[in-house]
Amino acid sequence: MPIHEEVRKISTGYRILAFFITFSGLLALASALLYGMDEELSIGFLLMFIVPTLLIYIFGLITFTGYPPKVLLWTLEKK
Repeated sequence: MPIHEEVRKISTGYRILAFFITFSGLLALASALLYGMDEELSIGFLLMFIVPTLLIYIFGLITFTGYPPKVLLWTLEKK
C-alpha cells in the first residue's frame, strides 16, 4: 500500500521546520567532512558523519515530499 494512503500530508509549518533542520544537517555534514580531512579516522568522526546524514535523509524527505519516510511508519502502529 502506498504511503500516501496510510498517512496524511505534513503541514507547511512543520515542513519549514524540516527544511531548517535539513539545512543545518547539510552544514554539519560539510563541517564534519572538512574536519575529517585533517584528522585521523575515529569513532567521533563516524558519528559526526552518520548523524547529519540520517537527519538529512529523514527531514529532506519530509521537506520535499510532505510525507515521512517509510522507516518511520512503525510510530503510527495502533496499540
